[in-house]
Amino acid sequence: MNRAGKVGSVIVWLLSATFALAYVWGRHPDAIAPPPIAFSLWLDNLFAAYDAEASGLVDIYYTLGASFLLVSLCTFTAWRICKRLRTR
Repeated sequence: MNRAGKVGSVIVWLLSATFALAYVWGRHPDAIAPPPIAFSLWLDNLFAAYDAEASGLVDIYYTLGASFLLVSLCTFTAWRICKRLRTR
């Protein structure tokens, strides 16, 4: 597989896994600990979320961002482990 195909497949993997994790997290919000109240209020002030609808959008942004970070970290770790096992 050429380099463009590998990069494309990693991008597709990161996006699909991010949306899947965000969907599961949105359906089961008690499964993962919520952010601290002070952080939530800071995010609301940062995005000028003064009503419930805007605050809901901030929650979606937070969920997608945290899901992307978690998926990226797990993907990088798995990639490094596989690379390390192949070189043995």
